[in-house]
Formats: sequence, C-alpha cells, structure tokens
Amino acid sequence: MSQITETSPAKAALRRPWRLPLVAALALAFVSLALISGVAYIVVLAGATGTADRLLVDRAARVVDAQVSLVRSRLDPVSEQLELVAALAAGGRIDIESPVAVRELLAVMMQQVPAVSAVGFATLDLKLHRAVREPDGTIERETLSLVGQPQGMERFRQLQTAQHTFWGALFWSETIKQPVVNVRTPVRRIDNAFIGGLIATVAVGDLSYLIGDPKTGGDGRYFILVGRDHVLAARRLIDPRGLGLSEKRPLPTIKEVDDPVLAKIWDPPVRSPQIDRALGSLGHVVEEGGRRWVFVYRELRRFGPEPWLVGQYFPIEDATGDLDRLTNGAIVGGITLAVAALLALVMGLSMTRSIRTLTSAAELIEQLKFDEPFHRKSRLREIDDAGHSLDKARGALKWFGAYVPRRLVFGLMELGEDAVASRRRVVTVMFTDIVGFTPQAEELPEQETADMLNHHFALLGSCIENDQGVIDKYIGDCVMAVWGGLSPMEDHADHAVHAALEMARVVHEDNLQRIAAGQTAVRLRVGIHSGPVIVGNIGAPGRVNYTVVGDTVNVAQRFEQLGKEFMAAGDDVIVLVSGDTIASMKRPEALGELPKPELRHVKGRDEPEQVYRLV
Repeated sequence: MSQITETSPAKAALRRPWRLPLVAALALAFVSLALISGVAYIVVLAGATGTADRLLVDRAARVVDAQVSLVRSRLDPVSEQLELVAALAAGGRIDIESPVAVRELLAVMMQQVPAVSAVGFATLDLKLHRAVREPDGTIERETLSLVGQPQGMERFRQLQTAQHTFWGALFWSETIKQPVVNVRTPVRRIDNAFIGGLIATVAVGDLSYLIGDPKTGGDGRYFILVGRDHVLAARRLIDPRGLGLSEKRPLPTIKEVDDPVLAKIWDPPVRSPQIDRALGSLGHVVEEGGRRWVFVYRELRRFGPEPWLVGQYFPIEDATGDLDRLTNGAIVGGITLAVAALLALVMGLSMTRSIRTLTSAAELIEQLKFDEPFHRKSRLREIDDAGHSLDKARGALKWFGAYVPRRLVFGLMELGEDAVASRRRVVTVMFTDIVGFTPQAEELPEQETADMLNHHFALLGSCIENDQGVIDKYIGDCVMAVWGGLSPMEDHADHAVHAALEMARVVHEDNLQRIAAGQTAVRLRVGIHSGPVIVGNIGAPGRVNYTVVGDTVNVAQRFEQLGKEFMAAGDDVIVLVSGDTIASMKRPEALGELPKPELRHVKGRDEPEQVYRLV
C-alpha cells in the first residue's frame, strides 16, 4: 500500500501537461521571429537586383489599372444616367411632348454627371432637345432640327434599330472644338415601340486631364490609343488646339502629339529574357534617345466600336529607387526587430497581469454573473479593447436574456446539444391577440403604438413568467406562450389557466387607467389548449428558434380565434380553454364551478372540441 502512495504523485505529475510561462513564450516568439525575418531579409536582398525590373513593371501595372478604373468611373455613370432618363421617359414619367420639361431634365442630369459636355433627346418629330455645357460652366438649353445636324439623321437611324445602350464612334464637336466620345440609348416603351433616343458626349480633353492628374498617379507619360495609331488621351490633348483637328480628322496620330517616346511604341521591341519574363503580356520595351522605356498597357473595350489601349511608359532606371528603398527598409526592419525582442519581456509581464484579469472576467460571464463591471484599464490597446469588449458582452448578454430564457442558456452550457434535442412532450400552449389592433394602430403615431404594445406585452409577460411559462414568440400584437416546453412540468395546464386569469385581471385594471386618461381600452382574446408537441430547435442552420410545433399549437391558435364568436361588445377579455386543458389540470377545483362547455368545430379536427369560457 505504501508503494502505491509513493508512486501516485509521480504519475500525476507525468499526466499534467507541460505549460510555458507567457513571458517566456513571448520572448521565444519574438526571438524566433527576429531570426526568421533576418534570414528572409538576407534572401530578399540577395535577389533584389534580379527583381528590379519586375518591381518597375508591377508599379506601372498598378498605375495603369488605376487609370482604367478612373476611365470607367468617369464614363460608366454617363451611361447609367442616360439609362435612368430613358427608363423615366419610357414609363411616362417625363412629358416628352414638352421640350421645356425635357431640356430641364437633361440639364439636371448634366449637373449630376460633370463629365458630360452635352446631352440630347431626339424625338420622332426629328427634333433634338439638348443641354450643352459652356466653357464657363453654365448650361445652355436649346432645341434643334436633326436634319440640320452633321450626321444627325444617320445617328438617329442607328438609335431606331438599337435595343440597348451603346457607345458610338468618336466624332468632332463643333460646339467645344474638341473630339468627343459618345454614348447612345434608345427609348422604348414596354411594348418595344421606339419613341426617341438619348445621346451624351464626353470631351476628350477631360479624359486626358483625368488620367494625367498627378493626384491620381499620372505624370505625363500616359496615353489612351484608339486602334494602334490614333491618340484619344495624352498630355497634349488636354487642350487640343493647334493640332489641326476637325470633323474629318478628330484624333491625332501618335506622330503628331509631340511625344517622341510614344511615337516609338510600335517600333521593334528590345529583347531581354529577364524583362520579357517580367512583362509577359503586359507590354514591351523600346529604345529612344539612348534609353530604354518600358510600355505597360491594358486593353479596354466597351466605349466604342474599336478597343482602347490605356497605358503608361517608364524609364527602366526607375527600378533603382525601389531597390534603394528595399535596402533601407531591411536595415530599419532588423533594428526594429532587435528592439522588439528586448521589449517582449516587459510587455509579457504587463500582458500576464491583464490576461489573468480577463480570464477571471470570462469565468464570471460563464456563470452568467453580470453585477460587476469587468473592465480593468490596460496600457496595451488590444487587452484594453478586450476589457471593453467583455463589458459590452456583459451588456449584450443582459439583452440576450430578454430574448432567450436563462434556463435554456444554462441547459445549453451544461448539456450542450442534448439540451435542445428535439423530443415529444405534452404541454399547454396559449395564444393572445388584441382585438382591432390594426385600425387602432393606424390612428396613433408610431412611437405611441410601440409604447402601447411594449406596455401591453410587459403586463402579459409578467403573468406568464410568474406562472413558470415561457414566451415562445411575439407575432405582431399576438403572444405565444408555452408551459412544459423547456423541461417536464406535471401541472403545466394549471399554471397556464392561472396565468390567463391573471391576464384578465391586470388588463381590466389597466383599462380603467387608460379610460381615465382618455385612451382607448385594450380588448384581449386568449386561447389555451393542451396536447403533445415536438419541442426543439426549429429553423435554418444559421437562424433557429427553440420552439414547439404540432397540431396542439394550431388548435390553441384556433381557440383564440374562436373568441370572435363568444366576445360581446362590452367585454375587455375573453379566455377560452379546451376540454383537453381542463382534463390535464391537476387541481381543476381551484376554478370553482366550471361553466357548461360548448361544442365547436375547429379547423383541422374531425370531431367538435369542448370550449370552456372562463372569462
């Protein structure tokens, strides 16, 4: 026996899991991180020279992607607004017979979308109602004949045959002396009958300014090409005067925009295995002026019959700056990691004390004790936030208790899923409903309606909970309560009937106060029935209710509805109880002499049900 006594502590010590102090764990983690990061930095620095070209390409690609997004963000709202106006016109929300109304709507649209330089509505009488933005920013409104506009009839015929919004071929705007991109939308009624067409234009100079703005990453080495040779946007096209553009020649070529590098874009590329691997299909490299230039571009479709090419170019030497920054970052990073490793010990001590406080708070939450605040201030932000979160969790769990019975919560904590496993039980179900609530609520302000309902539910809820019932749910102005659902209850019917009688008393007393205050009395129907149900979690996996289902629930609701037949004009409350509930009571004598039951057919039941009116 003594031998067993001596070896038992040793065995217990062996079974106890080995645990590392938090301070030591933090120190080990920081030291390991420093070593791993140091090795990683050495590897990165060793290969940095070979990745310089790739860094340059990645930067250029990001800038080009941003410019593509800018172009889309500039032009997509134009087509969206046009489709909105078309929908309003097709639905009869706009009087297209009124030129003034049409012009004013178009002017409002231009104010909403600053990119639009002009917008027009062409009608079947070959009139063009339009709004035009002047150089000083003012919007002029006018109505013209389509017949007198260059290619006006041709564009109108295109709209007549179109079914959807489309971006048309670029054309010259004599009004602003610039080429413009344009989007067109046919206006069709629900029967697909064509009643007009919308067209909006965006000046090319606006696109050039947009993608060349330094605030958006532009530095002058940008471009948008239409096809291979015509320039849609570039620094020179912000103000296209002096390029000799006209209706016959709305866009310049790459040779005409005073950009010698861009003029070489389609020259034979400079071949380099390393650069070619970095670029892939993003672009290519050319030589100009004794330097190598990297072109990076993206194809952009949708805004016209020909695809656009959005891009930028950079000198290959720009990669040197990225390499220098990488080296400096490695040095600073190494120093930072060394300092962090030294601070780990100090931080660990502080974190240990704070985490012990949080652990104690978590244990109190587990016990559903919310009387004392949990938060203890800490200089460590995450731990301080965790303390605040525990305080918030305490408050949230208090609210949680208003929605979920505490007995159910403890059952879940102790038994897990077994506490809410579906099972068959005999219970008593109650339904209540306010008579004429809907017309009464329509006459009250929203807040008064909510206050009245909350007060009413508080009265009923107190009666239900005092008799060990559980409010299953609120359905509008109705309450569904259950006795014997969470746990077996031998006298569930007695408690349910007693709660109903208490409801009748408190509602009557409350009505006396309401009438004295000049308010309308609340009239209440209560139906009670007992029988077998299925109790458990019912619902979708992400949203379940612990509730009861079955024919018993349906019959209880039918009894509440039967109150319409029994309730007289002067009754405050009517309580109808089924014969099954009376039969389930353990102490029916507490009700005194019962009234004679009446037989009523209830939907879903073949035989008539006994109906006892207790109030």
